[in-house]
Amino acid sequence: MKTSFIQMFRVIFCFLITYFSIGNVLAASTEKTELIIGLGNFEPLFSEPDKASLFKDLIDGVFSYLPQYQLSYRYMLSNGRLEQALAEKQLDGAANIFRSPTASTCLTKPFFRFTDVAVSKKDKVISMKQVSQLANYSVVSYQNATTLLGDEYRNIVSHNQRYQEVSRPEQQALLLSQGLVDVSIGDKYIFLYSLKQLSKKATSVNEFDFHYIFPAGYTSMGFSRPSLCVQVNDAIDQFISSGGYEAVYQKHLITLGYDTQPLIAPQ
Repeated sequence: MKTSFIQMFRVIFCFLITYFSIGNVLAASTEKTELIIGLGNFEPLFSEPDKASLFKDLIDGVFSYLPQYQLSYRYMLSNGRLEQALAEKQLDGAANIFRSPTASTCLTKPFFRFTDVAVSKKDKVISMKQVSQLANYSVVSYQNATTLLGDEYRNIVSHNQRYQEVSRPEQQALLLSQGLVDVSIGDKYIFLYSLKQLSKKATSVNEFDFHYIFPAGYTSMGFSRPSLCVQVNDAIDQFISSGGYEAVYQKHLITLGYDTQPLIAPQ
């Protein structure tokens, strides 16, 4: 009987060892790796944790194809701070990066789309298909637009005495909505967001026309390890192919009160 008890004990012991070993392996295989991701500080492309954020939604969509990672976000960082933190390995990744801050970091394929447009009030009945036509109107734009929007734009507005640049997008929306300028230049989403912030009296986005005289611009995600860029690039392709990429842009247009056909995704 003593022998039988010892044999039974050994069987139970071996079973428990096997059970917990398998459990540990399964737990290790399902455990996610945390990635700390830095986000920018201009709304509505980026925002505080409890607000809608277009570019964060894009990142979430991409990483839905990389379930082995758990994202932990750092919100409302300036572009300079994002690049510095990425270079110093304080972040695993950062959004809206124009250039790789160090040789050891990497950039994904262009992914975040900026849609700079010329905006006018419908009652002005302005038809615009070329940058050169800006010479005929009073124009307000954002700071450093002459550096970012190309040589033709800079040459045209430098000879326009009715051209001005302001520091805040809300100022652009205000000047245009009050009829103090004919045209405002800037990102479509930022303009629509600024319009909503203007006053208690809602201003309908249907009062404005959007003129697509600039090519779309793109920036990338930056990562501290090249292997992450490879994985994220594959996930970006899957996200775009699924239709999820354009769906995010469309959703945010509707949230801002505007509905239109989706634009072309990055190639």
